[in-house]
Amino acid sequence: MNSEKKERREAQLAKKAETLKAYASDIQIKSSTELTIDGHPYLLVKNVRDGFQLEKLKERFSQILTKYDYIVGDWGYDQLRLHGFYASDSDKGFPSQNIAHLDDYLYEYCNFGCAYFILHNLDVQKIKSPTNNKKYNRKRSSTKHSENNKNFVKKNFKKNPKKRHAFTEEKRFEIHKKKDSKQELKSKTVQTKNFKKRHFTIRQKSKNE
Repeated sequence: MNSEKKERREAQLAKKAETLKAYASDIQIKSSTELTIDGHPYLLVKNVRDGFQLEKLKERFSQILTKYDYIVGDWGYDQLRLHGFYASDSDKGFPSQNIAHLDDYLYEYCNFGCAYFILHNLDVQKIKSPTNNKKYNRKRSSTKHSENNKNFVKKNFKKNPKKRHAFTEEKRFEIHKKKDSKQELKSKTVQTKNFKKRHFTIRQKSKNE
């Protein structure tokens, strides 16, 4: 049973390694400080406690990082974490994303005395935002749909001239004013009293009787 679990675990690790290798970035070392990542030039400006490890960088690098001027890699619990920063004279992003605030980042988010390295991106790439394109396409689609509806209405309007004013026909109803409940109650009371009231004729007694 244990041997089966071990074999299954080894197969999973092998599959994971193949996946990482398939999606790993192509990194070429040109010199002790110069390298290329997927064909773009970078400069290793700082390497503290041998934080720069080529194989791990290949696995962890993402194309989203190519928009930053600097990439900082720090180690914690045997895991490499990559974080992008803009240049000190850049007005992009938040102040905390500026390389001038690197010490604050290392102090607040990194383990004390951790190994880390800094890469300078010499060929910053512009990343297109897919959300803007989606909004534009959605807006364009809704506009087109609205125009199609208008054309459909116009087409039917011309095709059936007899029915042009069909939708303007009005239903007429007799309007009955609601009687005042107090007045109605008073009227009923008077009618009831009049109904119960008896008429008596007073006859005078004659002297002969």
